[in-house]
Amino acid sequence: LSLSVSSAATFVVNVTQSSYEAEENHSITLEWTFTTRTQGSYRELFIHCSLLAPHKELVLYHVSEGVEFPDSQDEQFSGRVQIDKDVLREGRIRLHVSRLRTEDSGLYLCVVKTEDGVGSEICRLKVLDISSH
Repeated sequence: LSLSVSSAATFVVNVTQSSYEAEENHSITLEWTFTTRTQGSYRELFIHCSLLAPHKELVLYHVSEGVEFPDSQDEQFSGRVQIDKDVLREGRIRLHVSRLRTEDSGLYLCVVKTEDGVGSEICRLKVLDISSH
């Protein structure tokens, strides 16, 4: 009977890698993980992933109450970001960013909120300018 006490696990968001490096025009997959439930899925799933650019935030991916909002995506990433929906249920956010540009370099923040809590984590991406070699 005491098992239910220990199941009140804390909600955690992590990055699988804290730093990424890739060349211009290549692709990369940024990945975050979050605590999932053993039974069922989240009704109130909120995900907000963005690039923290100077003086502004560029949205890559936004989900509120389980619904995607593609219109909220910043035009810098238009047509270049794919989410791997199959692994979302497993608590993995995999964002594939294609045709990388040097201005994609920076800190990427992903905020995840569910009925069980809220968490966020940051990773860094450095896009190398291949024309300067």
